Amino acid sequence: MPPQWACIHSKAKIRGYGGAMGGGKSRCGCEIIFDAALDNPGLVALIARQAHTSIVETTKKTMMNQVITDGRLITKSRASGGEDYIELWNGSRIHFIGLEDPLRWYSSEIGYLFFDECQEIEEDTVLRLMTRLRQTGEDGKTPMPNKTILTFNPGNPGHWLQRWFITGSERREYGLYKPELWLEGALKSIGDAEFFFAKAEDNPHLPFGYVEDQLGGMKEWMRRRYLEGLWEFISGKCFFDTDALREYELRARDTPVLFNGVTAGDIDADVNHRTGRGPKPESDKIRVTKGSGPLSVWKTPIRAHTDAQDKLQPAHRYVLSIDASSGRGSDWSAIEVIDVDSFEQVAEMHLMLETGLVAEEAYRLGRIYNDALIVPELSGGWGLAVEQVLKRMRYPRMYTRKTMDRLSQKYTDRTGWDTTTRSRMVIIEALETAIREREFGLYSLRAINEMGTFVYSEDEKAEAQPGCNDDLVMSLAIGIFVSSQLPRQLRKVIEKPHSPQFAVTGY
Repeated sequence: MPPQWACIHSKAKIRGYGGAMGGGKSRCGCEIIFDAALDNPGLVALIARQAHTSIVETTKKTMMNQVITDGRLITKSRASGGEDYIELWNGSRIHFIGLEDPLRWYSSEIGYLFFDECQEIEEDTVLRLMTRLRQTGEDGKTPMPNKTILTFNPGNPGHWLQRWFITGSERREYGLYKPELWLEGALKSIGDAEFFFAKAEDNPHLPFGYVEDQLGGMKEWMRRRYLEGLWEFISGKCFFDTDALREYELRARDTPVLFNGVTAGDIDADVNHRTGRGPKPESDKIRVTKGSGPLSVWKTPIRAHTDAQDKLQPAHRYVLSIDASSGRGSDWSAIEVIDVDSFEQVAEMHLMLETGLVAEEAYRLGRIYNDALIVPELSGGWGLAVEQVLKRMRYPRMYTRKTMDRLSQKYTDRTGWDTTTRSRMVIIEALETAIREREFGLYSLRAINEMGTFVYSEDEKAEAQPGCNDDLVMSLAIGIFVSSQLPRQLRKVIEKPHSPQFAVTGY
């Protein structure tokens, strides 16, 4: 199937293949391991599940009955005395292990790892085995692939697999890609990671009626998790409407990004031109460089144009909201761009950068989207730093709000969004209403998955689940609230002169 093919040919160091039951996850992992064993003589590969009895009845049968169809390729095998492996004619050995007692493998040199049904395995166990990916070839110099593949079904939002493959990733045709996978407290990334969606309905090899009768007939929450592959709470703690999140996630999977990339361009030259201190920059204009990057674009800016009926169509208005962080901890900075006129998400950035660099990205993105109205969130101080940088750049359109000056006792205009206990609930409620009523066009899987980890705490406070982030949620909430407060129509409708139908009555 296309997602399996894409996963097999991915160059990522860490690959994930997950989603629905019957999506071909085990087969995909076994094919990758077998290909690696053929291409790298002497390879030591581990195929692991939480329990050895499970792997014998599932993954090993897939490998032996569907992948290695010619038994003459196997010259040696063993399935007793605490060992379970097959050895190919070129010296490559594939071990089938259970992780009830993985200590014996912590001192080994491994060339490839495959964790099947990884949602059952602890993160620390996976990480410790990954430290053993250091096998070299027979000459002692040529490295083996030393890569990892993990296949899994969804669990509760906030699971470590969701953090690995979804948080901070960029959208690709068949899934998500993360150029650097950083673990909590790490000083360096452990490599790039790519995730692929498994769909049961795409698998033509399943028995007739399996999807409709077997998977479709499960309990509702089981059907959503194991047929549609959704990460959602089943205990009712999620703040957002789970049915709405389900619809948005399925829609987002079928709405890939137009392109990914980064913003580029000489900001100083642009500022000088806008303020009349320099010529219009020609060589280094404000733009988007397409490719790999934290920027995801679903819709390009709509500028003023003349349609087929020769009517002048005004340019769309955009709101750019920012939830900033220091860029040094586990918290991310989020930038959301919302089309006010069509009330939909058009672009998103998820960044781990210092505040000055976040301000530069916001400046460029705002200029690209018709000088979007920028709304930096000020609470915590990091948003204030972003706001001050944007002011120094003399960005043309900053969000202002009226507040009462404490000394003069007069209303004054202040820039930025100040999140207080009251205003926080107002913006979150605005986002929840827009999602529940399906009014807003939302296409970001990262944001949808983050909403799944936004829960009611024990004291009934709506906040991110422990160990999870809420940057995209808060940025979206601010953007949606500000967009909803702006007039939907800028030009007053020209009414036709009144002409009474009946002269006697006047109407």
